[in-house]
This record gives sequence, C-alpha cells and structure tokens, in this order.
Amino acid sequence: MQQKNEIVGKSILPGEKWFDTDGEIINAHGGGILYHEGKYYWFGEHKGERSNAALVGVTCYSSSNLYSWKNEGIALPVSEDPASPVVKGSTIERPKVIYNAKTGKFMMYFHLELKGKGYDAAHVAVAVSDQVTGPYTLVKNGRVNAGKWPENMTEAQQNSPVKSTDFEKWWTPEWMAAIQEGLFARRDLEGGQMSRDMTLFVDDDDKAYHIYSSEDNLTLQIAELTDDYLDYTGKYIRVEPGGHNEAPAIFKKDGRYFMITSGCTGWDPNAARLLTTDHIMGEWTLHPNPCIGEDAELTFHSQSTFILPVQGKKNAFIFMADRWRPQNPIDGRYIWLPILFENGLPILKWFDEWDMGIFDEISADASAPKEVEGYKLIWNDEFDNDSAPDNEVWSFEEGFARNHELQWYQDGNAVCRDGLLVISARREKRENPLYARGSDDWRRSREYIEYTSSSIKTQGKKEFQYGRFEIRAKIPTASGAWPAIWTLGTKMEWPSNGEIDIMEYYRIDGIPHILANVAWGTEEKWNAEWNTSAIPFTHFTSRDPHWADKFHIWRMDWDEEAIRLYLDDELLNETLLSETVNGSLGKFKNPFKQPHYLLLNLAIGGQHGGTPDDPAFPLNYEIDYVRVYQRDK
Repeated sequence: MQQKNEIVGKSILPGEKWFDTDGEIINAHGGGILYHEGKYYWFGEHKGERSNAALVGVTCYSSSNLYSWKNEGIALPVSEDPASPVVKGSTIERPKVIYNAKTGKFMMYFHLELKGKGYDAAHVAVAVSDQVTGPYTLVKNGRVNAGKWPENMTEAQQNSPVKSTDFEKWWTPEWMAAIQEGLFARRDLEGGQMSRDMTLFVDDDDKAYHIYSSEDNLTLQIAELTDDYLDYTGKYIRVEPGGHNEAPAIFKKDGRYFMITSGCTGWDPNAARLLTTDHIMGEWTLHPNPCIGEDAELTFHSQSTFILPVQGKKNAFIFMADRWRPQNPIDGRYIWLPILFENGLPILKWFDEWDMGIFDEISADASAPKEVEGYKLIWNDEFDNDSAPDNEVWSFEEGFARNHELQWYQDGNAVCRDGLLVISARREKRENPLYARGSDDWRRSREYIEYTSSSIKTQGKKEFQYGRFEIRAKIPTASGAWPAIWTLGTKMEWPSNGEIDIMEYYRIDGIPHILANVAWGTEEKWNAEWNTSAIPFTHFTSRDPHWADKFHIWRMDWDEEAIRLYLDDELLNETLLSETVNGSLGKFKNPFKQPHYLLLNLAIGGQHGGTPDDPAFPLNYEIDYVRVYQRDK
C-alpha cells in the first residue's frame, strides 16, 4: 500500500489507476475541484461496477499537493426516500462546488435526471453546505430561467412561428437551421431550459455563472447566478447554437475566456472543441481541436470535465477529463494534462507522466537573478514591463537583412508581455518598398513581403568583453523557423569582427538541429572560419519529448582563454581563443578580445530556415531574460 502512495505522491499519471491515501481507487468521476483555505477539494460521481446510476452519491477528496488525495467521505448522499429527486438510482452527473464568501455557504450544482425517467428531466440541482466537505442538502432542482429569453436571441427569433411539429425528420438542413434560430429555446421557454453536462465559473468580480448543455445537447448556454449563487438573474446567452456541444470546461487567462468542450457521441470519445471570448456573456469564437498528437481526434480517449487553476503559479491550468468505461464505470480513468499555450491559444499534448514543475518550465521565471559564485551581475533585462523593448538598451533592424531570408524585420513584431520578450513571425503580404524590377539584389527583386519578424540588438548601447551570458528562452521549432541568440564584435566588418552563435535552431538536410558556433575572419572577404557544433534536435527530444514546450537556458562563458557554449548546463562547443586569429583582412587581430553586442532575432526560411510551415504561423520566440555577469575583480 505504501508503494502506491509514494507513486501517487510524486507525479500525475494520466489514464493509470489513481489511489487515495487509504490505497483505494479514487471514485470521483465527472468531477470538479474547489480550492479553499490552502486545500484542494475534488468532488465527483461515485460509480459502481455495473451501473452509472447514483447508488451512493457525490464523493469528496482533499489534497494539498494535487498528487495525494484523502477520502473525505460522501459529500452528498443519495436518499432512501422514493419521493426525493436524489433517491438512490437517480442520475447525478458532473457535480461542481463553489464558495460564496458573502454568505459563507458552499454551493454544489449538478446535472440531475429523475429515477426511471431516462434523460427527459434535464434538471440542474442545487445543494448547500456550511462545510466544504459536506454534508450538502438539496435545496432545489428544475430547469433554467423559465419564461426568460436568451439575451442574444433576436426579437424575430423569439417571435418565429416555426415549431418542432413542422418537421417530420430531424437532422435535415432545414431542421438544423431552425435549431440555430432558436426552435428548441422557444419550445422550452415556459418550462425552462434543459441543463445536462455542466460546470460553474466564478469570475474575478465574484460573479458566478452556470455553463451547461441545453436544447437537447445542441446548444450551450451560459446563465448568470444571483449574488448568493442560489438562483438565476434571468440573464443568459446561447453559445454555438446547433453546435452539439457538451462537457464544458472553462478558464480565464489574461482577461480572455477559454472553453473546451466535447462533441456528442454518447460514451465514445471525440475531438475536443475550443471556444474563446473577451466577454463571458458576449460573442464566442470557435477554434479547431486544441489537442495535438496521437489520438488528438479522440481527445486522448477522454472527455473534458473541468479546468483547474493551479494555486501559486501564474497561468498554470490543468485540463481534467474522464475516460469513461460504461461496462465497468468504477474503472473509468482520469486524464489530467497541463495546458500549454501556442500563439495565445491553449493546446493539449499527451504526457505519460508529469508533475507541477512543468508549469515553471513553460512559464516566465519571476524570481530575481541568481548569484553566481565568482561573478557579479553587471546588466540584465527581465522584460517585466508590458511595452516595447527598452529603447535605451535595444534597437531594431529593419527590412530584409541577410542570408536570403524571407522575413521583413520591423519593430512591431517584438513586444514585452507577462515577463517575456515575444518576437513573433507572421504571414503578412504587402508591397516591398525597396522593389526594383530586374534588380540583381535579392532585397530589391522581391515584389512582395510575405513574412514579418523582428531582430533586436544592443549595438552601441550595451557591449561587453568577457563574462557569463545567460539567456532563458523558448524557441519555435516549426519548419521555416530560424531563431538565434548571437553576438558580433564592435570593430571591423564581418567575419573579422567575430561572431558567436550562442544558439541557432534550423534544419540541415531537412533535419532540425541546435547549433552553437564561433566564426572569425580568413584571407577571403565574406568567408569565415567556423568552429561549429550542430546537434540533432532528437538529442534533446529523445530525453524529453516535450522539450520544445519548455524554456531552456543558453549560456556562454567567455574569458581570455576560451569561449564555452552551454545548453541547460550541457557543454555544446568549446573554442580556444588561441585558434581564433583573423587572417590578413582582419589585420591578424583576435576578434574575441574586443567588446561584443548581443542580437536576438527570429528569421524565416533563407539559407537554413527551410520551407515555412504556413499553418503553424504566427511563430513566437519567447525570451524570459538576458543576464550578463563578469568576474569579480
């Protein structure tokens, strides 16, 4: 038994059996989690071996770390009274609990179907407790907002004479159009709207909302709750009419709302859907499936149930889902995955095993620069102000720059937000202001700009000779991406000024590589001598399949003797300065015994970037910080 608990206490294992601190299978299906006074409380459906009906009630588990869960007992027991709506054998699904600080009450909402009535009732039920673990007492059940119209249903839709009996068959184009125009919302107006799969959400202003699948699971609805969370204000909207969504799970990040739902295919899994909005009661936008990778089209054989914000970590969210097994309901498995972000949208990738540390690896580091023994921090940029990069430190390259690359550099593609410098490469077609028909200059021969990006540098503002340079960054790895961290010497033309590529990522013969290079001058103009280290990307991803989703630390240690380039403390390249003397064009000088300035850029295509993967755009190169240390005197 102890061995089980040790495994549970260290990590999340999606799809594996999950045991509580007593060594018993956690039985909390279709659940949700409330964080209260330093603890997480997981509420879910208690399942048996042969039936999905409620034979016990709603269970509650508690945890301080999200790995180990203590069974707190039955929070809402079923009733033995045949007249009770929650009599043993009724259907209790997707319980969610929220706390009302004004009343000091804990409110549990769940989808309720009456015993022996199949799924005809489509009720929401509300139960209340003075204690987070219960017991909860049922106070009401029924349908939602009887006699109230959705706020986003037009007067013409409200007054339409079209009725369900006008259609001999369902699922025809005409019937679907009528659904979208409010056919079932009108049908259910007097008795109230159906409420099946559901969740609750409390916003930053403490306003609470009930989100549920309605209109025979064809349309989601969002209903505002009263200040005591016991009833409805009458204000509600329809979302994705006719979209056939269920299993809603919602969260908020940076003022924007995100909702992951499921299609309706019974117990069988399907592809998840993603919806976003800037106003919870506003217009929602549908996006493609947020899942990526093998079994993405089946949401990894699971269905969403809740999205949990992780306390104490910024922008850290866990996608909670269930892998239903109707033939043996108690053996339904829990699929918990960290929510990642690309281009401002959440994505889900499969992890066999993970822990909360991943949120530190995928997020900005807000801690102060660490002390390095023998070194002193002489300059750093943490990119903490939401603005353009500091113009006292950074300047921008403009236009087409080098290597026949496809991007047009401009300042608008680099911004600081959420503690990061984000350099975005975008697909943007417009006329090339330098275009000259018949020109032999590749910068002028292109009639159009197809891509834009940014390249920033510290030239003339922050220049350094020797030291430890540390840059934490997350790089885009789609085809066409060519991110770099590099330096150039302040005197002489390239390559006699010296170039240090602390990091480059691009494809060699179509195969992605991480590169760490040093270049200096030869006897031939524009021809460099290189000490190059090119490591296949698989060297990193074979050890960590999710390497590209995380931030990594690139480091250069540069002194009078050598330049050493590291990635996450792994030495990639060592160049002795005794070997880096220029040829005659560089006056036989050593370009690495002079100050250098730093460049950060995201190139596209060109000699090394490869063919851009257009559907992957925009590409984001995220730099968390730049820190420069020099040895104590």
